[in-house]
Amino acid sequence: MRRGRKRWAPIGLIAAAAALVFALVWFILKRQFDAPLQIALAAAVLGVAGTVLLDPGRAREALTGRQARYGSNALLISAAFLGILVVLNYLASQNPQRLDLTEDKTYTLSSETELFLGELKSPARIIGFFTDEAAGTRDNLRLLLDQYRFESGGRVDYEFLDPIAHPIEAEQYKVTRDATLVVTMGEAFETVQFTTEQEITRALVRLANPEERKVYFLAGHGEGDIESTEESGFSSLKDSLVSKNYEIAAWNSLNSPETPGDALVIVVAGLKAPLSAEEIGLLRAYLEKGGGLVIMEDPTPGTAMEGKPDPLAEYLAESWGIGINDDVVVDLSSSQPFVGVAYEYADHPITERLQNLASYFRYARTLSTLPGDDGSTRAISLVLTGEDAWGETDFDALLAGDTFGYDEGADTPPPLTLAAVADNPENDSRLAVFGDSDFGSNADFYVLANGDLVVNAIDWAAKQDSLIDITPKQVTQRYIVPPTVEATGLIFLVSVVGLPALTALLGASVWWSRRKRA
Repeated sequence: MRRGRKRWAPIGLIAAAAALVFALVWFILKRQFDAPLQIALAAAVLGVAGTVLLDPGRAREALTGRQARYGSNALLISAAFLGILVVLNYLASQNPQRLDLTEDKTYTLSSETELFLGELKSPARIIGFFTDEAAGTRDNLRLLLDQYRFESGGRVDYEFLDPIAHPIEAEQYKVTRDATLVVTMGEAFETVQFTTEQEITRALVRLANPEERKVYFLAGHGEGDIESTEESGFSSLKDSLVSKNYEIAAWNSLNSPETPGDALVIVVAGLKAPLSAEEIGLLRAYLEKGGGLVIMEDPTPGTAMEGKPDPLAEYLAESWGIGINDDVVVDLSSSQPFVGVAYEYADHPITERLQNLASYFRYARTLSTLPGDDGSTRAISLVLTGEDAWGETDFDALLAGDTFGYDEGADTPPPLTLAAVADNPENDSRLAVFGDSDFGSNADFYVLANGDLVVNAIDWAAKQDSLIDITPKQVTQRYIVPPTVEATGLIFLVSVVGLPALTALLGASVWWSRRKRA
């Protein structure tokens, strides 16, 4: 009977060890002496007591025998080592230090950001709106935001909210997309779609240096309505600009003797009637003073501009080297032939973050970058189609629905320029021209990169991209083996096939040798 009782004694030690492990993990996670921790410690004590009661002889031998003496020495050494670790961890917790041991300092903010955060006077808060579907992006971003909190001495803090669980906050900050950051300072806030150090720091700089940032939309010529929520309206563009701390207003050039003096950018979105020579003079004078202009011109068929001179197009070609062609884009690479698809972006601040995102233009016209008097090109083709597109000039065939195709010599050959930019370094004026306005309307604003493209163009024209220049990090690629198909195949053969096969052969060899000896 006693022997049977002794057989159950080790179970008490196993239960005590499991309870101690649970207690240690619980204390590390919760950092408090609560009921679950007390119950676990009590279970550990009961487990040891149960072992002693079930097998007192072995317990006495464990405390007084030779193994106990050796065990006590090992216990003292372990306790001393544990004590040293506890002291070191306490000192580290009281004097935290950040060490970035990566070769490229991946987890260190740039010197420009650190300098700005060191001089930041007002507290700021960053709110990340992420659903569970964007949990991976959210967790990676947490490392970056931890750096902002640390380098600012806590003046920049952050939190994450689920926009579905917190719809009131999402509406308050005009959040319309998953994985959006809102940078707040006092009552002002600004949304950040591209969650990079550069964009976050620029938002903080703009909020710390408040100034009037006004964007005017030209009105009076059939342009898109910035207040309209219809598909053809531009309320989504307006809301996005407002969320970036811009003030939006309409400007009717027919009733104004001069351009608004506080305009950072003037946007011309979808003219339906040509501008007068006087209005062109106003825009010319505005740009000569260093202003910014964003133009979105649609094809002329079906509008009051069809077959008429376009003074705006003439001015752009003469003074900026950007020609607006009188054609309609046909793109066979698209599922809809009259939708031009961006195949390539130029290396430019407007498109540097859009390289992996497509954009498309419904019912667009093409642009040309024209050489100057000295033969140099003054403008840059920003958005290009592929080789399966052309600019159709036979409007009668288009309107009649007749069969048509590329007519060499008459139509605009591929690749087509759908957007172009130019700037004047002498007066720091900037110009962005698009051969379509629909891509920025409510119908297409939130599709792919369309909205980002037009907002980035307005940011660039407003010179809001140069408030702070952050030196980009150079990422060094290190490979233990070259990332080739052959190397990957060799690793697969060795690890998945070779090692298991070798283990099986060794096992079979041992079995066979023992069998022969038997």
